[in-house]
Amino acid sequence: MKIQHLAVVFIIIVLPISIVVSQYVNNNIQVEKKQSEYDSILLSSTNDAVEAFQMNTLSNAYSTINDSKIRDISAAVNSFYNSLATAFGSSGYNIQDLNGYIPALLFTMYDGYYLYGDYQNIVSIEEGTQVYSTQNSNQLETSNAIKPYIYYSCEYKGGASFDIIVNYTLDNYITIMGKDNNGNIVNRSGYFINPATVTNINESQGTLQSHGVTIKPEKLGEYIEAIDTVKLSRGTTFASTDVAYYNYVYYNNQKYYLDTTNSNTYLESLSSYNGIRLFRMNNNLRVYLNENEAQSFAQFLGFNSYNEITVDNYLDRSAFKYYKESKEFSEYVINIFNGQNLTIQTESYNNQLNYTKTANGETIPIHARTAYNVNDIFKISESNDPEAEDSVFNEHRMDVIISSIESNLMSIISNFNIHQNAGYEFALPVMTEDDWYKITNNITIVTFMQGLPIGNYKYYSNYSIVVNSKNKEFISRDSIILAERETGNRDIDVTRNYHNPKCEKLNDENLDNLMGYSNIDYEQQIVTYDITKPDYSIETNMLYYYPHSGSGAYECIIGKEDVLYTSDNLIKGTQFSNINDIETTKAGKTANAKVREAYITALAREKYNLYKVNAYFENY
Repeated sequence: MKIQHLAVVFIIIVLPISIVVSQYVNNNIQVEKKQSEYDSILLSSTNDAVEAFQMNTLSNAYSTINDSKIRDISAAVNSFYNSLATAFGSSGYNIQDLNGYIPALLFTMYDGYYLYGDYQNIVSIEEGTQVYSTQNSNQLETSNAIKPYIYYSCEYKGGASFDIIVNYTLDNYITIMGKDNNGNIVNRSGYFINPATVTNINESQGTLQSHGVTIKPEKLGEYIEAIDTVKLSRGTTFASTDVAYYNYVYYNNQKYYLDTTNSNTYLESLSSYNGIRLFRMNNNLRVYLNENEAQSFAQFLGFNSYNEITVDNYLDRSAFKYYKESKEFSEYVINIFNGQNLTIQTESYNNQLNYTKTANGETIPIHARTAYNVNDIFKISESNDPEAEDSVFNEHRMDVIISSIESNLMSIISNFNIHQNAGYEFALPVMTEDDWYKITNNITIVTFMQGLPIGNYKYYSNYSIVVNSKNKEFISRDSIILAERETGNRDIDVTRNYHNPKCEKLNDENLDNLMGYSNIDYEQQIVTYDITKPDYSIETNMLYYYPHSGSGAYECIIGKEDVLYTSDNLIKGTQFSNINDIETTKAGKTANAKVREAYITALAREKYNLYKVNAYFENY
């Protein structure tokens, strides 16, 4: 073939193909870049939502109350959309536009979850009266809102009259409601444990054995910033700040402090002080107990009079109560379910959802359940300890949560398709097992974004999940931090390292006097307040303090490279086992007994004192 012919072939055939292929590859590269860019924006906006939720809840004493919780979630939703709109502003999208690409937002809480999404508004307010629309459904206004709260619940039937609904949580706290096999009404709440692990209960001393460690009364304390109202001789008042370390005891899920840090002269100048050195905090104000309150509190502690309370005997028994009451509750639950041939009645659980890929029709299970016998869920033994991650109870608990969330997400996204009529099919994406684990064991925010064009006739479709590890609503197995005990003084600049209980270095050091607290107790607290000065002028101040001082250990808090044990290792006292055989020299190591005692005690104490919606069922 002549060279002229080759040139013609190249110009007419090869060159156009090369140009087309090059353009195609370039377009795919641009699509991938756009996909990555949108992933980053979605994750960043979800992080902003979590941070907004944290800021509101950590500074809000009533953050666990439902009305307050909804306000905090609404603020998180606004933060998410504002962040998203800012990032997409250069692309010409505003908040209203982006609403059409967000089929759902998921907020998982301790005992249930909220969904944010579309609904058709049939109610309007006319002259202060609710007016219900009679229009065709296609003419109704579409609005976005937070849906009613959905509990993690499952219904079980057994014998002739046995019909029990169990409300689950992110840990082993459950509520059972319904009828037992004899037709008796059942309404009880509590922590479900293996009662055989709790032994040697001494009520008078407040001690017992759990998982082989001794649970005993604790001396608790923390730094607080008190914004006190001080009485002046001319009858006016002004605010005075005071940062000091106070010992406290939990009472009715609230901290009651013992004041031994200030002189009588200063105390007598406080508006709320009445001569009794016991107080609780209310909006950063010290509220001292009156005589009746102090007497009731003293009797709760086991004293005849509040005058008997001293620093040495001001001890908290929450961990002891957690295990004692949980043992009693668990024995009751085991007896209720004993001998029942259980069947699950919850439709969303029985009808495990599948996701069909529209591209090739392939059907993939959204979540593959672990095989277990339903009758084994409430048969508690050493191998089925509800406090452990590897128990049948815990596997089932996660399945109940996942099936409920799957079902309702499918519904809300399906409705989004109807309302939007966008020519794009919105669908629940296939979520990884790791992400489901995060959702079922943590407070999380999950955001979904779909339908944005990204080129080559392709559309963006993904989700982002961010764990809220710093909240007042839930104490997870990973929420506890250990450090050497603080003795307390008026200078909060005490240098010490705090550790993850799973830290290998901490377990090897064999430290005495370890103490555990929640991770949020190591977060900086912000106090904003107005003061009326002696000259009657108003001054606004902002103060910062840490309930517990110190810094995170590099090995396990900052670097997170020295975390060796699992939560089950710490609770059960089992040996470290290396799945990947990378560090065979560590195989067979067991967590330090002192670390285990401090961890198990702190976890029990903090869980016991969480605010719980169904707590009124605990002593039904």
